[in-house]
Amino acid sequence: MIVSPEVAKQFMEQTVPLHKFLGMTVLEIRDGYCKMRFPFREEVMGDFRAKRWHGGIIATALDSVGGAAAATTLTSFEDKLATIDMRIDYLRGSGPSDLVVIGKLIRNGNRVIATDMEAWQENEEKLVATGRAMYSVYRKQGLDPGEQFSL
Repeated sequence: MIVSPEVAKQFMEQTVPLHKFLGMTVLEIRDGYCKMRFPFREEVMGDFRAKRWHGGIIATALDSVGGAAAATTLTSFEDKLATIDMRIDYLRGSGPSDLVVIGKLIRNGNRVIATDMEAWQENEEKLVATGRAMYSVYRKQGLDPGEQFSL
């Protein structure tokens, strides 16, 4: 990672406006891996009668954690990362409790990064959705991959 896990956590929680709006917290981040918590609240409901999460918000959470896992491979602040494809399987309804989402790097290519993601509830005992995402990556040329940066 080009920054420490603490700096990456602070950046994702405080700088990304959507993450701030959703109240997301980073539970763990390391090379090729990220784990986040998204709190349940009224604004994330899709079915207000059953108090279930909106599928689009679950997709957003999965994309956020997949992108964060992919971002751990960046070597420069000038590198760019963008979602190019994402598939989600919704496995069961998600009730009125927090989501814990996990993203894992499965391929770190020169131009494309692939991640697998999972969304859990009830202390990571109830798997509600899985996903796979592909991210386009542009890496600034000429940098030593081991070079570290700090904010």
